[in-house]
Amino acid sequence: MKRVGFSMIELVFVIVIVGVLTAIALPRFSVSRDDACFAKLRANLSETETILSREYTKKFLQGATINAADTLTYLKTLENNNSDNCSFKVNSASSVTANIRSVSVALTVTTDPNTKSPVLTCNVNDESCRKLTGKAK
Repeated sequence: MKRVGFSMIELVFVIVIVGVLTAIALPRFSVSRDDACFAKLRANLSETETILSREYTKKFLQGATINAADTLTYLKTLENNNSDNCSFKVNSASSVTANIRSVSVALTVTTDPNTKSPVLTCNVNDESCRKLTGKAK
């Protein structure tokens, strides 16, 4: 007698193997998405710090100072091109929140004491903050 299909035990083994491979692959995929999100947010932070520094320098050379309204305008560039799982929310001219898959990282706009230029900082004791600012262990 000639067999035409697979036995039930062969199908169960294939399903178990596919399940194990899926259990291994999905968490790694999730970590990759988080790493991509941190990289995107780091790039946005860097770009915004550059914009703030450039505008501060321009105002300084004109004999003026950058005010809260100007800072808020430049920080709004952080909110461009955001997705729900990877975004910045500008709370005020001195406060920004980064959201990475429902983890919120609070950032503060401060002034560098040496250059007097605006800088985005956060609590470096927080692992998400260290990853966001590129100071991960």
